[in-house]
Amino acid sequence: MEQKPVTAIIVGAGHRAFVYSELAKTNPELLKIVGVADPNPVRRQKAMEYFGFGEDMCFESAQELARHGKLADTVINGTMDELHLETTLPLLDAGYDMLLEKPFAVNEDEMWQIVECAKKNNSKVMICHVLRYTPFYYSIKERVASGEIGDIINIQTSEHVSYHHLSTSYIRGKWANSDKCHTSMLLAKCCHDLDIMMWLMSETKPSQISSFGSKYQFKEENAPEGAGTICMKDCPLVDTCDFSTKRLYIDHPDRWAFYVWDAL
Repeated sequence: MEQKPVTAIIVGAGHRAFVYSELAKTNPELLKIVGVADPNPVRRQKAMEYFGFGEDMCFESAQELARHGKLADTVINGTMDELHLETTLPLLDAGYDMLLEKPFAVNEDEMWQIVECAKKNNSKVMICHVLRYTPFYYSIKERVASGEIGDIINIQTSEHVSYHHLSTSYIRGKWANSDKCHTSMLLAKCCHDLDIMMWLMSETKPSQISSFGSKYQFKEENAPEGAGTICMKDCPLVDTCDFSTKRLYIDHPDRWAFYVWDAL
């Protein structure tokens, strides 16, 4: 008997959810996108046209979608970190399984609420720790599990975030202000490292964890000579500086635009 594709509804029609949903285009026998929930009408329209479903499957919020009951097998939740709780709970209660972008919660209290809700509804919630599924890390996991490497007494990870990703995302981008996004760089970015460590050593628990970091580069005393205060307003280095907003956002809009706030 021919197996039908998994049906999914996008919640939060941004860059990350579209990346995960691309499987419906490359392998339609595995995944079919049948709806979208997003407060932005432009994003809803884009999803509807790209994946080919009707306006009756467009919703303004996760809550509105949940009120219609279960309309698909699963949800691809690509909302911002601080929205995960309010978008996840009603959809799990409506009977959906979910692919949930990392970090799946911004604090321990929200984490337990999601965990308990998933248990209550017997829901599958898969967190997008995508590094687990890369050939590189999977090969390491196999060797650790088989004992080929030997006893593991220490794991060190370094998050070498490139200069353009760091400045665009964590210095002045969406994750620069924890009051707005409710996550620190350690949680938003380094949750990959934490997950990899726990996954590699899944048979044990760490006895000690330490983390080091600092705002070394982006301080007033390190500004180039003659620099202004705002790139495109009063800085003469706007066309040459590695961190120029013009060079990163305007000259290369397709690469980094999705990391920039679309509204103030």
